Amino acid sequence: MRKLPSLNMLRLFEETCRTLSFSKAADALFMTQSAASRQMRQLETFLGKDLFVRSHSGLLLTPEAIQLLPVVRQSLDLLEEGVRGVQQHNPRQHLRLQVAPTFATRWLAPRLVTLRQQHRQLQIMLISEARQKYSDFDCAIRFGSQEEAQLAGAEGEWLCHETLVLVGSPLLMLDGVWPDINLMPQLHILNGDSRLDNWTRWYQACGEAPSLEDNGLAFSTQDQVINACVTGAGYAVLDRAMVRNELNNGVLMQIAPQMLASANGYWLEVPGGKQTLPRVTVFRDWLMTEMQRFNAAAPLASLTL
Repeated sequence: MRKLPSLNMLRLFEETCRTLSFSKAADALFMTQSAASRQMRQLETFLGKDLFVRSHSGLLLTPEAIQLLPVVRQSLDLLEEGVRGVQQHNPRQHLRLQVAPTFATRWLAPRLVTLRQQHRQLQIMLISEARQKYSDFDCAIRFGSQEEAQLAGAEGEWLCHETLVLVGSPLLMLDGVWPDINLMPQLHILNGDSRLDNWTRWYQACGEAPSLEDNGLAFSTQDQVINACVTGAGYAVLDRAMVRNELNNGVLMQIAPQMLASANGYWLEVPGGKQTLPRVTVFRDWLMTEMQRFNAAAPLASLTL
């Protein structure tokens, strides 16, 4: 005989963690607030631990709740999938992806049609946002260094490094000549409150001293920098894979021959307990195949390290 709390208690716990509100959780589960509060107290009594810090300003998760939440979510996900599998001959699987913004817009989204053609049972939700500690996702594609990917442990699988190139819009050219790099605004990508080191790496690779004058513009995403660069707002050092279309159609041009191996790149992250879910294995296998095909279509020259 399993000694477990009721399914209703576990569903209420998950919903309360998501909303941080007994009343909102109760509404979502068609319960009264008093019934929800009573059931939560019963769950805490069963566990012998408090799950929430209750205050006038709202609810906070205790360390025990933080420990329990991913286990409850994974268990409910598996139970839901099993029930749907019995109900439907060809059950739809909801794949929730959380992806770095520029990678989502410029690389992943245009290719998802092939995934859906191969696996029509997949219903894909693509969320382009920064990491949220308690967000509910099946797979994430993160941006950062390989060291950050390693910190994710078994949940992180490195995909690729960026390849940085110096680009500008042909709108900037005067009589076929590019203006001096130190006389034009430098377009930077923000990583939190600081700038990525793309420009520093480019100057180092060229053996040049960086401009002392800070006449640059900084943007929160690489996609914003690309759009600004296309309009002639300045020069930028960008990931060649993210501007491949612009380089091919001529709205951006590579100004210098150097191609730099960046310390940053992308990795695939799958929460513990979800690695073996069919929808996750399908996406991972498809992603790896697409990346190999993409790299083989336009191989890069040797890089400057």
